[in-house]
Amino acid sequence: MAVHEVITARRPADQAASEHSALRKVSPLMVVTLGYLSIGLAAFWPVLPWDFAHHLFGAHGDYMQSVWFLGWVAHALVHGLNPFFSNAMLVPTGVNLAQNTESPLLGLVAAPFTLTLGPVVSANLLMVLAMPASATAAFVVLRKWRVWGPAAALGGLIYGFSPYMVAESVAHVDRLFVPLPPFIAFTVASIFQRRGPPRRLGIQLGLLVAAQYLISPEVCTVVVIFIIAAVACVAIRDSASLRQMARPAGIALGVTAVLLAYPVWFLIAGPQHFSGPTTPIANLDHNDLLSFVVPGPFQRVPLGMRSLGTRLAGNAVDRAGGYLGVPLLIVTGILAWYSRRSPRLQLAVVLLLSAALLSLGPYLAVDGRLTRIPLPFLLLDHLPLVNDILPGRIGFEIGACLAAVIAFGVDDMHRAPARGPRPGGSTRRGRVFAGITLAVLVATQLPQWPNATPSAVALPANIGRAVPAGDPVTITYPYLTAFSLPPMLWQAEDGFGFRLLGGYAYHPDASGGPSLFPSVMNPPNLQRFLAGQDIATSFFFQLYGPPLPVSPKLVAATRTALSRYDVRLVIVDRSVEGSGPVMELFNDALGPPKLSAGQFSMWADWHGRPSHEEFLPHLFASVLRPANGATLSGTAVLDARATAWVRVTKVKFYLTGRPQHDSLIGAGRLTIAGWITQWNTTSVANGTYSLQSIAYDASGASRLSKGITITVKNQ
Repeated sequence: MAVHEVITARRPADQAASEHSALRKVSPLMVVTLGYLSIGLAAFWPVLPWDFAHHLFGAHGDYMQSVWFLGWVAHALVHGLNPFFSNAMLVPTGVNLAQNTESPLLGLVAAPFTLTLGPVVSANLLMVLAMPASATAAFVVLRKWRVWGPAAALGGLIYGFSPYMVAESVAHVDRLFVPLPPFIAFTVASIFQRRGPPRRLGIQLGLLVAAQYLISPEVCTVVVIFIIAAVACVAIRDSASLRQMARPAGIALGVTAVLLAYPVWFLIAGPQHFSGPTTPIANLDHNDLLSFVVPGPFQRVPLGMRSLGTRLAGNAVDRAGGYLGVPLLIVTGILAWYSRRSPRLQLAVVLLLSAALLSLGPYLAVDGRLTRIPLPFLLLDHLPLVNDILPGRIGFEIGACLAAVIAFGVDDMHRAPARGPRPGGSTRRGRVFAGITLAVLVATQLPQWPNATPSAVALPANIGRAVPAGDPVTITYPYLTAFSLPPMLWQAEDGFGFRLLGGYAYHPDASGGPSLFPSVMNPPNLQRFLAGQDIATSFFFQLYGPPLPVSPKLVAATRTALSRYDVRLVIVDRSVEGSGPVMELFNDALGPPKLSAGQFSMWADWHGRPSHEEFLPHLFASVLRPANGATLSGTAVLDARATAWVRVTKVKFYLTGRPQHDSLIGAGRLTIAGWITQWNTTSVANGTYSLQSIAYDASGASRLSKGITITVKNQ
């Protein structure tokens, strides 16, 4: 069996002979795209495009984080900051965004809208376009594989509007925007089919994989796993095909390595990186065996199983994306049996079953009860950079593979030779079955649209204008945690004019592992009080201990915390439950608010700014190379790391200790690996020294690193 037959089917010679005009080629694509766009708009109707700035097209709290990420990328580009690191939240340490769901490529693409219309508009536009764009991409690729038009349209519909996509449309732009995976699959197929120069196809594959990584590393990893699985399946049928894959794969790997070297380095070794997976393998974000046949909370037609579907999904979006439904499974089974000799459909079915199996997680769960039956997903826990995948998110591949099975099956039925004397029987049979499939999709998977579109609450204009200059450190109520995200929205919409104590992003805890909650402040009283007053935080989890009452001791501790953390701005949303005691505390500690507008009150610049010597979180420096205790000779490479709230301008290296004191030995040059210079150790006498680096930022501040001990020993 030829390799290309595993991926696509040839047109019959009589059909290939007829050529369409350019208009007839474009018109179906335009019609289908407009149809998909209409469906995508229905998800958020009746909110109109000119009202995008006043609503959030994601009811889940994670959507505010997506808005923040889009805003940060645009802000970093304009101000010359690192898009993979931010000190705008989790002050004073900052956050490594490469280890979070930042999606820098989407932030770059949306930057013109973000900078002119605001990050909320950018996020909403991406949310509206994500499903139609993904569906159109699948349709285009299926048509390039010469799939019958209506069958390709069905495939695009299933891919772009699957239960996984519908569930993600309430929360995550990065996991919803998936138009690239179909083109990745198409490029791999083209390599096997030799449809283009290997060099061009290799570069194309590398660019697509790198772009997908910069949209969502998790989706990219899942796509790569299934591409490898597909290649392995093809190789089983035709082992010689791997040889023609070698050169393009090598080129693709080289292109990907060059483009992703810095983001991946930042992921595994950048400032404020953590070690270990963010979610233990024994987590709840996986499909239940019944999830495939029980409608989830996002399906309009519950089939009498609404309570069961809601219970199986719980409050996790990722557990609501595996639904297929008995009617659609029957249609899929009929098509799989009808085209059982088709290599391309065999491959799609194998991948569909594999995706469904992996989405069940490490252990089988049935009717909400977890068994001890191990499943193949356990193997992923032992693979670095892969063990962070949540099994429920493999529902993306379930939708993709199901789209391929349906499209290939209906196409085969349409193209099969007619049996009997009646001409055109196969064409009618294909059309009838396409209509049946569409009816089944509408009847069983129709979403509960429109989605909720809560109001986007931003700071009033006069509050924004009153924010002190210099990116002041700010504490808010509600206190920013994973359960109370509005301050991230205020900050992003304000153009990152202030920095936040607290945050919602993964960062290292005291042991170096991942934590999703802000570190405990010192003193902890103010943080404990604010988190305890917020019912959203205190109801789910008492993060910092039980609530504290307002007292003279708390007032004194508040003043100490504000001074120690260099806080110059306080913003309180009085519409949030529990704000009464918060207003009382800050009135007692700081006096009356400087300004109140709408539901907000703010305090600003109530005391002089503490000196950097008292508390200096603004700038950090450390020596990376050589190691502490190293013995050096000849020419040595010195490497230092520096991070700051503003741009780091230079880094210098000094020797301290007898017989020399504070001797400048070199100035670093910025590279992707840090600030590097070379030092001729023969310029000093043999002996033991302390090596330190000093970093300078654009504001004029400087910071000396901790010293490391080195020994110079030349002949």
